[in-house]
Formats: sequence, C-alpha cells, structure tokens
Amino acid sequence: MIQPSVTQVIGPYINKEWFRQEHLDRGNAVHGAAKNHLLGLWVPKLEPSHQPYYDSFRRWADMAIDKVILVETRLFSKMYNFHGKPDLICILKGETHPALVDWKTSQAFFKWWIIQGQAYRHLAQEDKGIVTHKGLSLRLKKDGSGALADDYSERNYSADWIVFQSHLNTYHFYN
Repeated sequence: MIQPSVTQVIGPYINKEWFRQEHLDRGNAVHGAAKNHLLGLWVPKLEPSHQPYYDSFRRWADMAIDKVILVETRLFSKMYNFHGKPDLICILKGETHPALVDWKTSQAFFKWWIIQGQAYRHLAQEDKGIVTHKGLSLRLKKDGSGALADDYSERNYSADWIVFQSHLNTYHFYN
C-alpha cells in the first residue's frame, strides 16, 4: 500500500486555482529561512519579495517561542499509513504544553489548514510521543509586520481527525 503524505491526502480538496510557482518558491524559501533561524543556523539572504515574510516570522518566533521541540521533521504513521512534515512543535511563552505551528505565506485563510494541522498533531503523537495541546496556523505578513495566528484550540480535534481519516481512507481506496 502506498504511504501518502498529508498533502497528497488532502490535495484533492484544496482549490489550487490561485497557486502559482512563485508562491511555491516563496513558501519554500521562507520555510527554509525560518527553519534555519529556529535551529540557530545561518539564514541566507532572501529575495527582496520573500524577506518581509521571513521578517514577520522572525518577529513572531522571537516573541512567542519559549522552547523549540521539533522543526520540519518527517513523521510517520504506521497505524494509518501516511506521513507528513509539520513546520514546528514548540512550547509557547507562558504555556506548559506543546503547540503545533504551521506557518503560511498566504494572506487568506483556508479551511483545509485545520485538517492538515490535525493530521500533523496525530503524527507527532504516534511517531514521537509528543502530545500537542494547541494547533496554530501562522499567517506571515507580506509587509514584514506581525504575523496573524489562527488558533484552533476551541475546535473539536476528534471531529477534525475524523475528516482527515475520511480523506485518507478515500486515498487508500483509490490507490
């Protein structure tokens, strides 16, 4: 049986009408810079149009993160046969439990982010034993100002997990 990524599983439910190669390039560049920043590594110079997104991330990260637990690490589910790479699991300042944070360079909010985050939360628990108590999508600003955090703490995570499982079952059925 094929082991798909979270992105492959939810891909058919994502409206890609507005996705362009430039958006993918920007996202990859900003993700790489953010990862290096969190790991204390050198951050290469970014293209001028990408730099503000990284600046927005860095402002948020330096203010909000108390402890980095995991950054851009591939995780696997043997139980459900899928994998994924969450952006960040950390302890936020003033909190005691881990949070999953997925950073985005889109200014618009997309509902599928919630399902993506829940799949990553499951992977963290199954693969690494990390129980996250919060999920966030962090929308980085194109002007470099403060990022906007979409907090899913009030959501029914069990229901969101069931939605992802439905997508995963459909994927496995057809593949």
